[in-house]
Amino acid sequence: MNEQSRIDIRGVTKLYGPVRAVNNVDLTIEGGAYCCMIGPSGCGKTTLLRMIAGHETPTSGTISIGGEDVTHARTGSRGTALMFQNYALFPHLSLTDNVGFSLKVRGVPSAERRDTAREMLGRVQLLHLADRVPSELSGGQQQRVALARALITKPKVLLLDEPLSALDEFLRLRMRVELKRLQNQLGITFIHVTHTQPEAIALADQVVVMDHGVIDQAASPREVYNHPHSPYVARFMGGQNVLTGTVDAVDAGQTVVRSKDGTLYDLPAVAGAGPGDTVNFSVRRDRIHLASDLGGGRNCTEGTVANIEYQGTFVKVALDTGSREEFVAYLDVDRYYAAPNEVGQRVRASWEARFNHVLPGQNNSTGTPHED
Repeated sequence: MNEQSRIDIRGVTKLYGPVRAVNNVDLTIEGGAYCCMIGPSGCGKTTLLRMIAGHETPTSGTISIGGEDVTHARTGSRGTALMFQNYALFPHLSLTDNVGFSLKVRGVPSAERRDTAREMLGRVQLLHLADRVPSELSGGQQQRVALARALITKPKVLLLDEPLSALDEFLRLRMRVELKRLQNQLGITFIHVTHTQPEAIALADQVVVMDHGVIDQAASPREVYNHPHSPYVARFMGGQNVLTGTVDAVDAGQTVVRSKDGTLYDLPAVAGAGPGDTVNFSVRRDRIHLASDLGGGRNCTEGTVANIEYQGTFVKVALDTGSREEFVAYLDVDRYYAAPNEVGQRVRASWEARFNHVLPGQNNSTGTPHED
């Protein structure tokens, strides 16, 4: 753990006129962690990133880095470096001069800054292209140049604003590996804004899910994916079906919930919930079994197959159950093709009761989260 790059955000709010872009946010990011901030467009993640960088000033609240209050500190004096989404490379300068530009601004002698720039290009495996200009590079190479330029000032915290969004899928996967390798090597804090769920899960030690200017959940990727805090997080992070019912009975530490169609679901104890109360819960898509025999039962739902997608390692089957959102199953490829379904077929989706997860938070999102 690197205490010098620990970030403490306390009560931070950012107003743009009547709009609360960020609303009373509290967050701690441990030093040396890889943190991904994720959420739909307009959720406040980029605004929060820019306040950490010093490009925006909070309306209220404080931001500390390494125990030092930097809320109103100048951008260049707070120990952060921001890598922009469009890379912002100088087209007429060589890679060496691009990477060393910030050292030139600081008055570092030419020979020293060139040596340092070339050393940094070596870290991102581009030293052999040091004398080229950006137009002679691929998108992935340009991204690494921008990364080297951000790192040359030896920041405590590297801030990345959707750094992989302009890359094709193959390059994006390669650069994910490069980013994680560099972060492990340097031991500094990375804060990475993204709207892509698999990217956040693959890279992060800590995932921060935002919506409407607030943090809905901040935890490890495994915790956020397997134990979402609210219907919004479950839907946005993907991999979960969200269901709703009312408490039918509470008995011996178990809560029985009844859906509108009368199906019963066996949930763990729901704190403070009594008969008639509404409960939201979720079940992972890869825990679902489909069968053509209908007739109900507990912990199941019936629906019509609306769409089938082969995903390589699994088959995604979407069901129309008559509710506002589709119900999705991720099925083992071999088992699925041994008895494939057809669009329009009526099926029963079922799962074991132990996979029911209670969603304690309220659903504060009215939009439909996109899935990447």
